[in-house]
Amino acid sequence: MATRAVFSFTGFPSVSECHLYLHHYGYPTGAAWRFAAALRETADASSFLAAFLSTQQQAEPLASPDQAADAEYRYRVQRLPGTDPYLEVQCWRRLPGGDSWIPRCGPMPLASFIQRFLPGDPL
Repeated sequence: MATRAVFSFTGFPSVSECHLYLHHYGYPTGAAWRFAAALRETADASSFLAAFLSTQQQAEPLASPDQAADAEYRYRVQRLPGTDPYLEVQCWRRLPGGDSWIPRCGPMPLASFIQRFLPGDPL
């Protein structure tokens, strides 16, 4: 069975906000796997969105997260500026038949999210 998810990205150079819809593996372990795949392409926080798009070519762009009414999970990856920019992720879940998002975890550093839901993955 498919676990649909919306991935939103904010704070990245040249993109004010980006929303992507993925049909499968949207639960936190699947999201951690997707994030780890992107980090394997680049460790640079500024390039993470481009790496995610490169590794998740089946992702469908959305104008707004609300377009994915059937999504069960929602993730926001935010690039936080500073002298050493870093990535932070937050996760929400919508129960079947529900219409509101319930906080699942975060905000937390992206590496901590991956370690929590994909333990043992060598970043």
